[in-house]
Amino acid sequence: MLKKIPFRRIRWPGWVVLAVIGLSFVYGMTQLIEAIRFEPVSDSVSPLTNDYKTETKNTDTYTMSINIPMMEDESIKKPIQRWIEHEKEAFLEKVKENKNQLGNGTRAHLVIQADSKKSTDDTFHILFHSYMLVGDVKGKEHVKTFTINAAEKKIVKLPDIMKTNEESINMIGNRLMGHPESKVQKVLQDPASWNWSLNEKALTLYFNDLDEYGPTQVNIPIHAILPYLDERIEGSLKVAKASVEYGEKYVALTFDDGPDPDVTPRILKILKDHDVHATFFMLGSQAEKYPDVAKDVAEAGHEIGNHSDHHKDLTKIGKEQMVQEVLASSKKIMSATGQLPSVLRPPYGAINAEVERFAQDSHSTLVLWSVDSLDWKNKNVNAIHSTVQKEIAPGAIILLHDVHSTTADALPGLLAMLEKEGYQFITVSQLQSKLTVETASPFYGNMKKG
Repeated sequence: MLKKIPFRRIRWPGWVVLAVIGLSFVYGMTQLIEAIRFEPVSDSVSPLTNDYKTETKNTDTYTMSINIPMMEDESIKKPIQRWIEHEKEAFLEKVKENKNQLGNGTRAHLVIQADSKKSTDDTFHILFHSYMLVGDVKGKEHVKTFTINAAEKKIVKLPDIMKTNEESINMIGNRLMGHPESKVQKVLQDPASWNWSLNEKALTLYFNDLDEYGPTQVNIPIHAILPYLDERIEGSLKVAKASVEYGEKYVALTFDDGPDPDVTPRILKILKDHDVHATFFMLGSQAEKYPDVAKDVAEAGHEIGNHSDHHKDLTKIGKEQMVQEVLASSKKIMSATGQLPSVLRPPYGAINAEVERFAQDSHSTLVLWSVDSLDWKNKNVNAIHSTVQKEIAPGAIILLHDVHSTTADALPGLLAMLEKEGYQFITVSQLQSKLTVETASPFYGNMKKG
């Protein structure tokens, strides 16, 4: 339904490769790497990391430049050293295999860069980017990550902090659709071997064996991962668990039919001023038309949903066209935002058994609403406020549209009104995760238009 290709290929800019090949004849690899090498940001370096050093070597047939973190603890240092040595051995073996092509101005190159990033209060990641070029125009690159618990001085695997059960693995697998099924199934077999990083916004996975052009990077929004994370990790990520505690007044704001170049930016600013995250159900055709606006929505940390490609009633266009409407939209939204929608709001709230079955097969969540602001009908600030205030209740999903200027006009007062009544705002996925034991999904309301 809305599972296409949620990845970005990690490629070094072409000029780096050209520079490696061209400048190595004049200056050697050492000077080049010193020019492009990035140092880790000082406030993100772990107490266990004293410094980074660069090991370089130049011969007639190859160059190496390896950025090495200087670790104090032997239990952490040794696995990192083993991986670096493995990379060096693999490279030198390839050099040996291609010895007849190397020399006399032609050299092979190995470049490994490292960076460290903070994850939680107690953990940080070291990310290695390895680039190998041996006797070919196109080099080979991949990513290796080490997640380190500084307090316990140990390397952490993903299953240590997250449930890697059938449900979560299926969710991740659906974000890899578009790659050969055999390769996807193979990489999903061993979550403990996955390369990953985590922060308060997203879980990022790096798969090295899916694409010949380089690692496949999958970014999964934090709201989609929260149900699987260990509670201690959730707390140390400073994810506001209070917003999903039982008995609290929480609601989800949703915006349909955008992005719009005039209204959506206004709404984003208002939400930012109130520190509110919402769910935007985008039309693929609009995301394609205004990709920068769509990207701004994602970068602001809001949840991205699918509202079909051209706002057609999915129950009236036949199965094949229905599938195309959703998949085309998903692809366009992913291209614009870098995120694959995992929630779907059918236009007009129109659902039948075929739509529900397609959603289930695609591991997508169908989302309707319980409070229709009627902003699409009234286009009046006071009327919007009155309608929402009359129907609002804890656990509500509020339907709005980020294509009407009057909706943007009404939003500051609407937020102030709900805040005064003690409501907190979370995304649809957070709300539905909270409500799974309390009520059924999807949520139904006064579905005259959506």
